[in-house]
Amino acid sequence: MLSKSCKLVTALLLATYATTSAFAAEKVKKEETPAVEKVSPVRVESIPNTVMNYPMSSLDWVEPSGGLGLSGVTPKKSVHFSIKKDELISDSTLFLYYTPSPSLIPVRSQLNVYLNGLLVKTIPIQKEDLGNKVENEVKLDPRALGDDNIIEFEFIGHYTDICENPVDSTLWLNIGAASNLRLTKQKLHIANDLANFPVHFFNVTTSDKTVLPVVFATVPDEATIKAASIVSSFGGVLTKWRGIDYPVFINSLPDDGNAIVFITNDNRPYFLQDYPKTDVPTVEMADIPSTLTGKMLIVSAPDSEGLVTAAKALAMGNVLFNGPLSKVLEYKEIEKRKPYDAPNWIDTTKKVTFGSLATFDAQLSSQGFKPVPINLDLNLPPDLYFVNGSRIDMNLLYKYSKPSPLGMSQLRFLVNDHLLRSYPLKPENESDVITENMPLLGTLNLFTKSKVETSFLKPMNKLTFDFNYSMVYTSKVNECTTQLPIPNRVEIDPASTIDFSGLYHFTLMPNLELFWKSGYPFSIYADLQETAAVITNPADTSDLCALFNTLGRIGAQLGYSSTNIEIVTDASEKAEDRLTYKDILVVGQVPDFLKTDENATLVLNKTRQAISTSFNNQMPNSFSSDKRDVTQKMTAQSSEGLGAIISFRSPLNKDKTVVAILSDSPSGMEIVNENLILNASSSEARGSITLYKEDRSRSFDVGESYYVGDLPWYQRVYYVMLDNPWMLMLLSLFSSLVFCIICYKVLKRIQKARLLKKSQKKAQ
Repeated sequence: MLSKSCKLVTALLLATYATTSAFAAEKVKKEETPAVEKVSPVRVESIPNTVMNYPMSSLDWVEPSGGLGLSGVTPKKSVHFSIKKDELISDSTLFLYYTPSPSLIPVRSQLNVYLNGLLVKTIPIQKEDLGNKVENEVKLDPRALGDDNIIEFEFIGHYTDICENPVDSTLWLNIGAASNLRLTKQKLHIANDLANFPVHFFNVTTSDKTVLPVVFATVPDEATIKAASIVSSFGGVLTKWRGIDYPVFINSLPDDGNAIVFITNDNRPYFLQDYPKTDVPTVEMADIPSTLTGKMLIVSAPDSEGLVTAAKALAMGNVLFNGPLSKVLEYKEIEKRKPYDAPNWIDTTKKVTFGSLATFDAQLSSQGFKPVPINLDLNLPPDLYFVNGSRIDMNLLYKYSKPSPLGMSQLRFLVNDHLLRSYPLKPENESDVITENMPLLGTLNLFTKSKVETSFLKPMNKLTFDFNYSMVYTSKVNECTTQLPIPNRVEIDPASTIDFSGLYHFTLMPNLELFWKSGYPFSIYADLQETAAVITNPADTSDLCALFNTLGRIGAQLGYSSTNIEIVTDASEKAEDRLTYKDILVVGQVPDFLKTDENATLVLNKTRQAISTSFNNQMPNSFSSDKRDVTQKMTAQSSEGLGAIISFRSPLNKDKTVVAILSDSPSGMEIVNENLILNASSSEARGSITLYKEDRSRSFDVGESYYVGDLPWYQRVYYVMLDNPWMLMLLSLFSSLVFCIICYKVLKRIQKARLLKKSQKKAQ
């Protein structure tokens, strides 16, 4: 009975527990269901993969042909590529197209492929491959990829069983430019953390250009444009040679990608109407709702003047980036820059060491059977005055492994690929010191005002130190000694110096080549403190884009942001006082008060005439001198659009220059915008007028020529004498004649005094 009671109680307890458990489980399920519905989906899961092909020619360190040539002397060569920090690589494949020498021994000859120092694949050279174009696929492990990656190719070549000579011309393998790297990428939805700045907005890793739209709530005023200009030039400083493009949107967002948005408490776009007001300048990183991975860099302030403060703090590194939002609680104005002190230019007031020119470790050294030439970039102020007779001092210290006493080994010094000097590498030494006082050819003539470029030196220069070792191998019939060559090593001492001090800043204008290559004359001051940008139609987004692209280009060339540029949107004569002491950058339309002299009118008229005749078969060699009224939005339109950059002397100040960016249509301004991006095209700018159509350009030289800079009178006389020896001869004869006359007068006076004294003595 007790047993039955226990079983009954146990059954009741179990039933109660089961009911309670089921009720609890159902309750938990009901409580969890709403919570699951409230969780937002992970955005990264819906981001699709993209497959990108990168030709070998687009990678770094390739040869001018776009491929790589391997030989017995240079059996190893590398290519470099980078991956953005917000990208995930899920698959990577290298498609190789190469041609081996027909003289190679099959199988014993091989091609090894390394990724970041790890052997990925060994490709034996088969008999059917010899002398033919071969295709091979090399899988790269995505897990071995980092931010910066190096693919190294090693050629192991054999052409005979005995007495092999590594210098033999039959030892070669050519990797063609058709080879490409295929990457399967996925964009990552990264957290809103400004600690990663400039990532996600500016590309500072790969060689791709940056496209960063600039968004305004309404047509921007002068202060807002100035804030955007400062940030635009700062973007150029960050991206450097890669190039940067700034499409402009007003009260709208791009369909994809990132953007930078400028807002104030009383002026904000529709998608930020609920954004909280701020009492101090603020920088915030936020998601773009309409995109999967897009980010907004929101620059906000109580008013537009506060936007300028935020932009300056951002450009000068005075914002403490941490978390999604950073406030500018205090900003102190930085001292204005001095002339010609741009960070990317060398200091021309003193000797400069080669160590200060190096941009990465081991740049001043090289090794190998034939060491790779050592290259250094040398950026000069563009208005240095070089004439025949100008000289620079170079003190070169270098070390090298001893060359063979047989043959001739030498160091060749090149400037912009022009041979300047060659020096022997002495077998008995391991180092040498060379002190040179090198003459430079001149570019200007004070009499003829010729603009023919005759100097090897440009605003941007490349110094090359090419060490060439002679390699001598001998063999006798039925007698062979195998030699294993030792790789050579060479180094340029960082204490080596080059001296450009003592040269004057004096150049002939207008010269758009200086503007194109170094932002001159605006770049005299790195912060553009003596530059005014005139943009008379701020509602035109293509004009704003041209302004920002230009400043991004100049920022990259100088290495400094345009923190003190002045923005002028007033096209009336009231703006004249603000522009009198400024170099003027005009975008879109040239105001009437800048057309008051004949020279400006002439240049504008010739530009209009060139627009109507250029890029046709009837290209004029010269222009007629008739004067016509000019419409700055040029009336002779092209079906595809034409743009122009022109330069002339400022009518407001004879020592200042105007550079104007014009177009015949919005499509024409877009063409100019594309060409303004660094490395975007091969087009150039020269003379006083340059026209753009697609990626082509035509340049003309019209209008008044004038000098900018300071050259003392005695230096002018000296340079004139250098260019005209006959004047030196005449001056010498004249000086001799004057000297003789003076001596004659003095001697006659002495003689007269003696005779007078003698006659007085006789009278006594």
